[in-house]
Amino acid sequence: MTTYRVKVGFHNPTGLTFRQLDEILEPQRFWRTEPHDGKFRYYMEYEYESDVRDLCEVCELAYSQACKVRKCPLILVEAKTLKIAAKE
Repeated sequence: MTTYRVKVGFHNPTGLTFRQLDEILEPQRFWRTEPHDGKFRYYMEYEYESDVRDLCEVCELAYSQACKVRKCPLILVEAKTLKIAAKE
């Protein structure tokens, strides 16, 4: 299973923009990495786990869902690497 870090950004977003984004992304198994504290920036960070989708498919999914909220979202997707501690 691969975990992806997904940042979704908009130009001049409002709190409502990210609330709507949360409602759309949640059924797709994206979850926020930070708590719902009422503070927001120009982007929000999510995580997504999949063993069948690759980086491009996750990016396409995030983009298509974010376009339902506002047009022209900026999407950044990174595959998180697992750090395994080596025993000496």
